Amino acid sequence: MKLLLFLVTTIVAGISVIHCTESGPDPNKAKLIIIGAGPSGIAAATKLVTNGEEDFIILEAENRIGGRVHTVPYEGDTSIDIGAQFIDGQIGNPIWEMAVEHNLASNESCEENKNLVFFNSSGEPIDQKDSQTLWTIVDKSTYANDDKEMENYNGSLGDYVWEKVRKELTNNASLSHLLSSPRFEQMLDYFGKMENSVDASDSWFETSAKGIALYDNLDGCGVQWKKGGYGNILKLLMKQLPGQTPIDLSKKIILNKEVSKINWTDPKSVIIECADGTSYTGEKALITVSLGVLKTKPNLFVPQLPDWKTNAIENVHFGTLNKIFLRFPHKWWPVDLVGINLVWTKHDEETLFKEVGGVDGRPWVNDISGFYSSTEDPLTLLGWIPGPSARYMETLTDTQVGIDSMKLLRHFLPNFTIPEPTRIIKSTWSTNPHFKGSYSSRTVKTEKANTSQAELAKPIVNGEGKPVLMFAGEATNPLHFGTVHGAVETGWREADRISGVPLQSPLAKRARFFQR
Repeated sequence: MKLLLFLVTTIVAGISVIHCTESGPDPNKAKLIIIGAGPSGIAAATKLVTNGEEDFIILEAENRIGGRVHTVPYEGDTSIDIGAQFIDGQIGNPIWEMAVEHNLASNESCEENKNLVFFNSSGEPIDQKDSQTLWTIVDKSTYANDDKEMENYNGSLGDYVWEKVRKELTNNASLSHLLSSPRFEQMLDYFGKMENSVDASDSWFETSAKGIALYDNLDGCGVQWKKGGYGNILKLLMKQLPGQTPIDLSKKIILNKEVSKINWTDPKSVIIECADGTSYTGEKALITVSLGVLKTKPNLFVPQLPDWKTNAIENVHFGTLNKIFLRFPHKWWPVDLVGINLVWTKHDEETLFKEVGGVDGRPWVNDISGFYSSTEDPLTLLGWIPGPSARYMETLTDTQVGIDSMKLLRHFLPNFTIPEPTRIIKSTWSTNPHFKGSYSSRTVKTEKANTSQAELAKPIVNGEGKPVLMFAGEATNPLHFGTVHGAVETGWREADRISGVPLQSPLAKRARFFQR
């Protein structure tokens, strides 16, 4: 479940990428044009090379590769992940398997919820035992695999969880007292904010409960990289670690190529036009750009895509999750504290921070779920913020984000002496025209439109019944949407489709939904 610029010739993965290609007699022609050099595009390219297919070009709009995987140098020898950070699940996760093989990620068992402490906006103490109990109940009701009740629920995730938790507490004599606790509604509201961060959703009362149930939640917890962040996945895909034979894509990738038109009028060719006036021609195209880009470029395709495909693009949700990095001159929080969770009373949420800007009169800081010591740098706290407030936050300067965040922290933790941060960095995934958000999920609107990530995955075929436009990326993975391993899996899937390799049946428990 559930994100600074490099020199033009320097990439996280440590390869040099040129601005022109020498692929074949005409550098602007290739059998295949791959649009996007994120995890799915790189995965497709490396798999194609492995399959013996090398007649392709990769067009990348940014001045770097990686897409929503964006690891940047930070303090000293540390780095931070502006985008994807955690390896989501272990068992059956190809990224975790590759990372562990090369000692890049931990192989130890997970310790869930270790030292996650809850703080209340009113300053009143929160019973940590009751909080952990509620956390466990909500987590099980949300992420229990094979939950047939949830699969058949036609409402939102928020409605489902509220109903489920109330029922479970009512039927459990030792826990029923929590229903009358003033903290019950506060904690459920907090969990909703956390779930919005997991799903990059605007509200868990819009997220589809059925969609969450059909997501294949891999066993194991979210694992962090030991060193070097998620940029390691690019090295793994291109086999750039000691003892490996590198896959060299340096002459295939062309940076700073924002695609403005994909013309597939001719059944035997696709013409890709770029914003800088250049064009590239191929027999087919693999489109790995974010769903956010597809949503904001309705005239990208000529001719227009068929209705079933535009229905999927319009109705599969693509949301925003942003990060706030605050580095302090010294560690002012307890050494063993890994999470500061912010729980609001209804009164405080309606009356506090009115001087802070936001959306529809709601201060943007209200949607920061907490701050966590989950970066390589021991003096940095990382805040998470989803939805409309995350998009509003992007319009502020880093300085203003720091000022507002410090107001929030000092209000919730009055007993701590908190120094001013020495460094502030925020992510801006929504305003970046090459992404327009963070990742996809399914909403109640998606279900009503009778579409899904599976529809986004289907290729567009020409008059001869052959795929001419193919689609990859996390939003085209029906089981692992919203994840990097989901994106990688789709790159491999489409590479095999292009090479004529029979597509493998997914190993996940809900494989039948590929055919929805």
